Amino acid sequence: MTRDFVSTLYGVAEMTVAKGRTLKDSFAATREAMDPKFGSFAIYEHCLPFNVSRAFDEASGINDPVIWTAERDRQMWEALQG
Repeated sequence: MTRDFVSTLYGVAEMTVAKGRTLKDSFAATREAMDPKFGSFAIYEHCLPFNVSRAFDEASGINDPVIWTAERDRQMWEALQG
């Protein structure tokens, strides 16, 4: 299940980045692909935005995780809600 979760997450991020989509688009596509299978997992809802953000960064060529700050948190939420 973990392998399926991670490969689905990254596969969607990779696809959306290749199509020039935004983080918000990637989040929506990830939800569509993952909610039916993983939506009942504990803390799925809470962690998914952070998981998608990291996968999106990596698919965009950012190999080392960006340090998570309060500013980065605000930027992610603005991108997802905007």
